Amino acid sequence: MKKIAMALLCPLIAGMLFTSCLPEAEETELSSTVAILSFSINDLKTKHTVTLDNGKDSTYTTIMDASSIPFTIDQTNGLIYNRDSIAYGTNVTRVITNLSTDGYVYYYKDREKTNYKAADSIDFTNPVKFTVISHDEMFSRDYLISINVHQTDPNSTYWEQLKESNFQAGLFAKQQALLRGKQIYVFGQNANGECFTTYTDVDNGTQWSDPTPWNGVTGEADCSSAILFNESFYILAGGILYQSADGINWQVTSSESVECLLAVTSENTSTAWGLINGAFAYSQDMGTWNTCGQATESGMNKRIASFSQPLRTNTNIHRTIVIGTDTQSTDTCAQVWSKLSTENRWTEVVPVGTNIYGCPNLENLAVIRCHNRMYAFGGKSIGERHVPIEAFSACYESRDNGVTWRVRNNGFSMHPSFAGSTDTFSTVVDDKERVWIIWSSTGEIWRATWTNN
Repeated sequence: MKKIAMALLCPLIAGMLFTSCLPEAEETELSSTVAILSFSINDLKTKHTVTLDNGKDSTYTTIMDASSIPFTIDQTNGLIYNRDSIAYGTNVTRVITNLSTDGYVYYYKDREKTNYKAADSIDFTNPVKFTVISHDEMFSRDYLISINVHQTDPNSTYWEQLKESNFQAGLFAKQQALLRGKQIYVFGQNANGECFTTYTDVDNGTQWSDPTPWNGVTGEADCSSAILFNESFYILAGGILYQSADGINWQVTSSESVECLLAVTSENTSTAWGLINGAFAYSQDMGTWNTCGQATESGMNKRIASFSQPLRTNTNIHRTIVIGTDTQSTDTCAQVWSKLSTENRWTEVVPVGTNIYGCPNLENLAVIRCHNRMYAFGGKSIGERHVPIEAFSACYESRDNGVTWRVRNNGFSMHPSFAGSTDTFSTVVDDKERVWIIWSSTGEIWRATWTNN
């Protein structure tokens, strides 16, 4: 029995002794030198196109110091890229690169393997594959290097139609849109003069509340007169001023016969402006009104839009602008009035008829303010213009607070499908400076985004 046990133990002991004599196994680790450790690029050229005040395009090129652009090196996935895209119009077809590594570097040009040299001019229109090989040629690592450039012109307008919207088509003969907080309200009026309110969230736009008829308004209401003052809505009906917290239930708020609501100023103590007996009047509570003894003279009695904000040069002074028309007017230009918070009187920016670059008077004229500029657009032109304007064929921009209005091809523009439309619409700019157009007869909801340099 002892002999059998020894026979079994001897091979086991011998195996253990043999194992203890073997050298220790070496752990294989990919050398950190088989990697691109840093990456940067040299100067890049960017082409810019701008529209001058005379309407002509001008193109110029700038040279950008691109050495400070940060690039992310993802060693795990073999990716090198810049997180923040470079300006639109930047040429990346001939890029000089700088990288550090402890191996040989190749890249692929026209699918051909090419030895990398620091002076190489490389086309990064599409991502480029780089390969690093260790000096002993035992290890290699591949990278895909991208130089991200904005692919869209920041001065172009990008429209999207919000599909599957439940906005009721064909209900409103005219309408007005207002933004309050995160909600867009549309005040609409049908052919019989009945008024309704519907609203949606700015982050949605497809789900609208059921159009609800107004309560508490007697007399002929005008939904286009709707204005927002201290978070409450106000409208006019037969010269009577009504207030509402929800846009549906209304009550009389003033005994004054207000003809037109013009604007709300942006000062700390908001002031509403309107017209009473053809003269400018103001109120700080929408109940008591005071006239300032100044008539509009040109007969403006319909507000198209109004804007109020502090001056860039002095935030203590606020400028309020009103764009309006005479409901019976056939003038070729709308009226633009302006007032600073330090002034006692309103000033017509340029009297109608003397400004060949005035705000065009259009059917269903709409004026918005976005990116610190004003834009006017709408249906076909009104009046005997030297060159008639087709409906939604152009958008007029003002960079000087309403003095001059010009068509610019690198600013806000209309979607091609709008051309020639005779439909009623309303428009509003939301808190993200996106422009909304809500069409009455079709119920289509369109939204535009763009940035303005």
